[in-house]
Amino acid sequence: MFGLSQNIVVAENQRAFLYRDQQFEQLLKPGKHKIWCGLDEVTHKIFELNDMYFTEQLGHRMVVEHQQIADQIHDWLIATNEVGVLYLNERIHRLVAPGERFLVWRDVGDVRLERLDINQDINVDSELLNAMNRRGLNKASRLLVGKSSNAIAPVAEVLVPHEQLGLLYVDGEFVKTLSPGKYGFWQLNKKIECRLYDLKSQTMEISGQEILTKDRVSLRLNLSANIRLTDVKLAADSVDDVKDYIYKSMQLALREAVGTKTLDDLLVDKLYINETVKEVVIEDLARVGVTLERVGLKDIILPGEMKTILNQVVEAQKTAEANVIRRREETSATRSLHNTAKLMENNPTLLRLKELESLEKVAEQVNQINVYGGLENLMNGTVKLV
Repeated sequence: MFGLSQNIVVAENQRAFLYRDQQFEQLLKPGKHKIWCGLDEVTHKIFELNDMYFTEQLGHRMVVEHQQIADQIHDWLIATNEVGVLYLNERIHRLVAPGERFLVWRDVGDVRLERLDINQDINVDSELLNAMNRRGLNKASRLLVGKSSNAIAPVAEVLVPHEQLGLLYVDGEFVKTLSPGKYGFWQLNKKIECRLYDLKSQTMEISGQEILTKDRVSLRLNLSANIRLTDVKLAADSVDDVKDYIYKSMQLALREAVGTKTLDDLLVDKLYINETVKEVVIEDLARVGVTLERVGLKDIILPGEMKTILNQVVEAQKTAEANVIRRREETSATRSLHNTAKLMENNPTLLRLKELESLEKVAEQVNQINVYGGLENLMNGTVKLV
């Protein structure tokens, strides 16, 4: 503005730039300033220290060209292989992305910058990670990148659960194995990937397998197997999908075991399928870091018509077995009667005892017996032998 002089008041939390004829002249600190104007155009601009960052257009050039401004502002440049951690009064305040330059007022408080080389070490200290999460800094929108924001969160957080193992890959290259726990890795210039593998014994079901036997009978089988991952790195390097590989190996082994035997053979030797499948796949799985602990056939399901025929065959077999047993018992009973008759023929006393036994049975069915002529006439009249 034009005039002989003007008064400018700068508050404690402010700084002012004085311009004369649109050229920077001086920095005004807190207080009341009387500025002589004369015929010049004198203007000023006030900055709030509470904003913390000096974002004036061409601010970097002003810091370089004017020592007064340089004395009031931190001018920091983060290398492309670094991430900056900005602290205010010993508390984490902000993260700064690689390659960024930013300006901070010195008098805003106790300000310091920590530089971390993320090419040498991508690990994030657990204490720093916890502090970042408390401040909500592990988000793309909270990363300081000039006037824009990064597309990804600065830190990849990885949680490896109990009884699992993690394989860490950086830009597609294996780096290390992660035991159970919580981890953080800088991912600003890198692609971080962690693959988790379960180390517990797992049950795998191979269900609903339609397979033809050697005699062309269609069977539906359900197989169950217990497997355990014993070499995670070998499994990751050998196959893309471990579970899919195990499933297909078990499926092919089951088809091989069933397809070379008739239905009767399979029904007679029910352990054949278990033993054959285990023998076929155990070495194949071991080559990819997997141990086969147990395998068992759960169900053999026959087609409806085949089930009816098989039931008829079983029924006929059981009927024939029952007839054989019946004939055997009849023959044994006849032989026993024949032997008894021969004994009574040669032994009158034994015959008499048999007569008394018969009389006892008859007497059980009669309410009253009148005996005339003595016991001899009773015996002769009741039991007659030819």
